[in-house]
Amino acid sequence: MLEGIAPILFTPFDESGEIDAESLRKIVRFELDGGVQAIGINGFASEAYKLTDDERLENVRIVASEMADARPLIIGIAPNSAEAAIKQARQFAPFQPAALMALPPPTMDNGARALLDFYIEVGKAVDLPLIVQQAPHIPQYRHTELPAEFLAEMADRAPNLKYFKIEGPGSTAKMAELAPLLPGEARMFGGGGGITVLSELRNGAAGLIPGVGFNEIFLAAWERWRAGDDSATAKIIEAGSALIRAVSGSGHEYSLHMRKHLMKRHGAIKSAYVRRPSVAFDECNLPAFFAIVDGLDLRVSRKPGPKPPHP
Repeated sequence: MLEGIAPILFTPFDESGEIDAESLRKIVRFELDGGVQAIGINGFASEAYKLTDDERLENVRIVASEMADARPLIIGIAPNSAEAAIKQARQFAPFQPAALMALPPPTMDNGARALLDFYIEVGKAVDLPLIVQQAPHIPQYRHTELPAEFLAEMADRAPNLKYFKIEGPGSTAKMAELAPLLPGEARMFGGGGGITVLSELRNGAAGLIPGVGFNEIFLAAWERWRAGDDSATAKIIEAGSALIRAVSGSGHEYSLHMRKHLMKRHGAIKSAYVRRPSVAFDECNLPAFFAIVDGLDLRVSRKPGPKPPHP
């Protein structure tokens, strides 16, 4: 079962907006060497909604090849029908993902019961474990948030629906409501870049699905949380809170720019290109941001040295 810190990688692009495979491999190595428990690709943080079908497949091939089964792999999918979801699951099955993170179809508002039936149908038809992603903070998915009792019913009726990523406004309250309803080994994960990670852990989360760049903050917090030390966990999160807010406190698209500039300065990627359309981004804000980073003991604040051997 998945638990702990499982970042969704961003997609590095070159200056013409094409996928930079070499930089993506470096991002994989950076997160693996940092000790994360799993790695994901093709989520919102990957700009998957700006990629073609072929590019999403290319991302998976690059990441799976570089990981070489070193950690569990999570693959995001955003199907617009149950039939499409089942076909995507079969397409990605050869990469042996630990789970598919599935967004609900957002185009039409057919009601909560239709989304419940969608997930149950897919969960019964697919052999892979699924992460049900709730992302009401993304405008296109605002109407797809489901009540806790519906999420619990999914897990009861389709055993492959093992995980629930709960993020956006009210995520901690939703977790507190959902936790006692879930059966067996079903688990919840937080998101949102870690803005409310401490409250999510206190309300039953089995870990966090963040972005990339500074996950040693969350890994250290997770270690202390697993040890039962709430006070130490809170202190670690508080020490990193200025950085967490600087990256994730101004919306999703803004966070993409911040993470890419951070990893470019580190030398892991060549370009901080974010595909269009995106929010306006003023690089005049970067010196203050980098000062926050450099005030912490983080790998990303240092230039990468020789790559250590990896199991």
